[in-house]
Amino acid sequence: MPVPIQIQLYDAFLGTQEGIHSIILPDIFSSGGSKNVYIDKFARVAQIEGYDNANSAAYTTDTGATAARIRGLIPYRSTSGGSITRKLLFVLDDAVNEWEIWVSSDNGATGTFLYDDGADAVGISPDAAQFGDDIYITNGKMVPRVYDGSTIAAAGGTQSPTITATESANTGNLTGNYRYKLVSTIAGARQIGSVASTSVLCSGKQVSLDWTDDADTDVDGYEIYRTTGTGTTYYYLTSIDGRTNSLYTDNISDITLLEQRIMEEHGDAPPEVYFCEPHKSRMWWMKTDTYPTRGYWSDPGDPESVYEENYLDFSDSETVGDEITGALGNYEGLLVVFTEKAVWTVSGTGTIIGDIVDFTKTRTNVGVGSVSHRTCVRIPAGSKYSDSEGKKQTTTVASLAYFTPLGDIRLFEGDNDQIVSHPVRDTLSEFNYAQRKKFWAMVDTANDQAMWFFATGANGECNKAVVWNYRHGVWYEWTPLSMSHGVNLDSSTDHSVLLTGEASTTTGAFIYNFFTGDSFNGSNIEAIWMTKTLYGVDDQGKPAMSHRKRWRWIDVLFRIDADRDVTIEWLQGGSPNNASAIGSATITPDAELLITADGSTILTADGSSILLAAATAQEKAFLHTAAGDYLHDEGLRLRISTNDTLGGWALEAFQLAYQIMPGLKRRDQ
Repeated sequence: MPVPIQIQLYDAFLGTQEGIHSIILPDIFSSGGSKNVYIDKFARVAQIEGYDNANSAAYTTDTGATAARIRGLIPYRSTSGGSITRKLLFVLDDAVNEWEIWVSSDNGATGTFLYDDGADAVGISPDAAQFGDDIYITNGKMVPRVYDGSTIAAAGGTQSPTITATESANTGNLTGNYRYKLVSTIAGARQIGSVASTSVLCSGKQVSLDWTDDADTDVDGYEIYRTTGTGTTYYYLTSIDGRTNSLYTDNISDITLLEQRIMEEHGDAPPEVYFCEPHKSRMWWMKTDTYPTRGYWSDPGDPESVYEENYLDFSDSETVGDEITGALGNYEGLLVVFTEKAVWTVSGTGTIIGDIVDFTKTRTNVGVGSVSHRTCVRIPAGSKYSDSEGKKQTTTVASLAYFTPLGDIRLFEGDNDQIVSHPVRDTLSEFNYAQRKKFWAMVDTANDQAMWFFATGANGECNKAVVWNYRHGVWYEWTPLSMSHGVNLDSSTDHSVLLTGEASTTTGAFIYNFFTGDSFNGSNIEAIWMTKTLYGVDDQGKPAMSHRKRWRWIDVLFRIDADRDVTIEWLQGGSPNNASAIGSATITPDAELLITADGSTILTADGSSILLAAATAQEKAFLHTAAGDYLHDEGLRLRISTNDTLGGWALEAFQLAYQIMPGLKRRDQ
């Protein structure tokens, strides 16, 4: 009696029906062995699109005209005046002594030099945050820079005159340690506060105050602010009428002072911090070389006005020696602060009651922090991933996903963490810990995927990416990708434009239009899609793992964008990712001549005919071994690949034909 042939259809790739298939894509897809492919918006396995340079020639530094890399990309978007202005700021780093900020009005095609920070910042990734129509840039080695759409300058402004405070000989109501600040006024509008006076210690005395007249002739008066004798918060003390009136004697008790307005115009410029992040109408300035775990908050509505005492320290006894690696604002109403060893949250609004600020920091229950907040991306609710046991899970709330110092990617949902990168564990284990601060991530919203770029082995810059398609719960590897940073921004014609920056000074400072074109800027794209071990199903529809099979053929349906060959290889079940194939076949799509309306053949300048690839290509390949026999094994792995620059392809479906051999005795013992 002949053994029946069973045919199994794998149609998890077919267009809009991906939500109802009995075969779930992650059940057949192998993250190991696959690279430079993705799941497109039609749920097909497809080759990634590649990238092309936006600037025709590599940028060189303004000072010295030296070769550089793109260290950071910063989108700028202004909506003032009823119109939208879009620009791209980028940082050139020559790895020697130049760290320059440039600006482009055409997404990197051309650029203009703005500022040079010299050698101190070489190798440091910039951070940036927009507040209104101003964007702030930090690197830890300079006073933060602010770009207003046309010019760049150091953050901060001309402060009001500084008060000189001395203890009076007269008996009074002041006992304690006091400091003062002056705020000039113009037509009732408060200006930038002064530098704090030196501290004056009193015991039952009054305090004499004087200051130099404000040089701005529009100033028509002053407000004076003072701390209590034991506090650090400044309260309104009194007002002075007239620009040239610059004397006052203070004898106001602390009890009376506490009933007055709290100062919100401190006026001091932010320190030389590494990170900045807007949250609830304030800018948070994070990490200095002196205080690596401090985060300072600005006055409300004024990012450039900071008070040195307005800070939180993100450390405890278990995280001694830690450092802030960045922050993300307005997550579920919280500010999320990353350190290497922990993740913290900040709640509250900054309201002060009796010298106590209502900002509350909380160390969450996560097991480890992040290498950099540049690796943190927002993931929507309903995202899919595999847990440590291989079970599919779905997120119920919007989450944050980030790269940890342990070499994994985790989800943070407000208090706890969950590893989601199990499918690419081996790939991530190659990461170069020493270069962790350069790692970064970006979300491709058009294709529902998040990308993490990192350095591997001895590489000093990012050269590889792992990508999570959070709609389907699938991971894949993209390589080689020498990318130092990237952004997802909008343009006047497109909601989502992906730009990345070249990481190699040898290649030069190119800005790439990512996920466009058909090559890696002229180099081949080696695209491989590989299955897990496929076992077929028995007559009850369950995986037939225990049965030996005669594998007969595979029938594959492709959509191919150009005249190209696709290689299909088959391997024995359980073979490692890089194992040699048992057999292979090549799919060459049918092509047709390009003709005119009257049927004439259109030729190139040298007389060659022009071939157009068919929209789809279907091919049957018999699963023979090198000896010409059918493959006999319990399982089978498939590897589908291309390695050229001729255009993309997408796998839409395939059928496997096999015979389940009767009896376990047919298995190898």
